[in-house]
Amino acid sequence: MTTREFSLLPRPASVPLHTFILSGLKMLWMSLVTENPLTWDRVQGRSHPRADVTGPFYVIGAPRVNFAPGKAVLGAAEDLKSSPLFLFSGKILGPDGEPANTSGTYALTSYRNRGKVSTDPATGKFEVLTVPPAQYGISASVMRAAHIHAMISAPGYEPIVTQFYLAPRNDPTPLKKDFTNWLRSERTNNLMQGWAVPTDKGDLFWDLPQLKDSDTEGVKLVAEWNGYLQNHGLKISCGASDIIKLNKA
Repeated sequence: MTTREFSLLPRPASVPLHTFILSGLKMLWMSLVTENPLTWDRVQGRSHPRADVTGPFYVIGAPRVNFAPGKAVLGAAEDLKSSPLFLFSGKILGPDGEPANTSGTYALTSYRNRGKVSTDPATGKFEVLTVPPAQYGISASVMRAAHIHAMISAPGYEPIVTQFYLAPRNDPTPLKKDFTNWLRSERTNNLMQGWAVPTDKGDLFWDLPQLKDSDTEGVKLVAEWNGYLQNHGLKISCGASDIIKLNKA
């Protein structure tokens, strides 16, 4: 993939009506068959230790959002400028630790905060600038833990659908209350270990632990991305890193 200039997109692309309808029909089928909560834990849940549900809001056809190999911006300028900035990084590897050149996607009426991201083919690394996921629900007892959906695929490996969870203070309690776990085992191994960079007032997003100076790779990433963001008057507020190992096909 060739490198293009770093930029923030002004607005998300709209989803065509026919794509919206096809996506709805696909998700209806999946909800009744492949992602039926009565059988998911015994079937899809056993396919990979990091597997998770697709959820009802997947939309076909998300755009590619890389601006360089392994580097991407997921979110429109209006969202990124009005929210803390979250740097999601990590690696996608094969079962023996070899880099997997992959494409992941989190694709209703627009492709807001959705897109396809390709890893660096030489290392399997990815870095995605986006906004932090948020918890949602109708009450404290009927809610979903904050998460990022991903579909990960690479030639020669089994594809995987997963979710990367983020929780205040890295406390897994929200996953224990997540209503998707009422009929399945908790996916606590999908909880990311988040970190935060202190604001000028010393505040830390969601009381996450401060990014340590000893985390040289993390400090280097934040400095590099803050360089990209300098002309926009923005800085990284928080982030997390994770590694997924794919199964051979």
